[in-house]
Amino acid sequence: MTAGGGSTVRLAMVSMLSAGGLVLFVFESFLPVLPWFRPGLGNIATILALMMLGFGDALKVTVLRVTLGSLVLGRLFTPVFVLAISGGLASALVMAIVRKAGGRLFGPVGISVAGAVAHNFVQIAAAYLIFVKSVELFIFLPIFMLAGIATGILTGLISALMLDRIGTRFSGLAGSGKRPGNGDDGHG
Repeated sequence: MTAGGGSTVRLAMVSMLSAGGLVLFVFESFLPVLPWFRPGLGNIATILALMMLGFGDALKVTVLRVTLGSLVLGRLFTPVFVLAISGGLASALVMAIVRKAGGRLFGPVGISVAGAVAHNFVQIAAAYLIFVKSVELFIFLPIFMLAGIATGILTGLISALMLDRIGTRFSGLAGSGKRPGNGDDGHG
């Protein structure tokens, strides 16, 4: 494979994961759950990008799915967007740190739980700092942390199943030559 071919495949993978994450992001906005509680299904795309391609591409997937999803839903540059992007960026960063520090120990489920908890914590902190300015907001922190653990397990399990299913098909396409989730490919 030529050097240009590898970057083309990487771009295609980032695009497909972003599109998949966008579809899940928009889909879950229509689920009949509490307005401030979503399962974070779009984060599956970020986890897959992180495990298969690295942090830089996972960050691209996160920004694309949240920004485009907010645009599609008419929420771009609203308070909902600010909370979603701040939580998404924090989640991607924490998942990358956990993966780098002990990805083999935690795997996709542990990485996902760490990301979901970080997402919820940062959303509450951002809501406090930017919009609400009321300490009472932190009363919800334990509920958000438990929800993050539950949704992190769900998205982590789905991600692990998908990685297991597609791992052998795409392991060499990203230029790493390794099976997704087994070590760092040096990108990002």
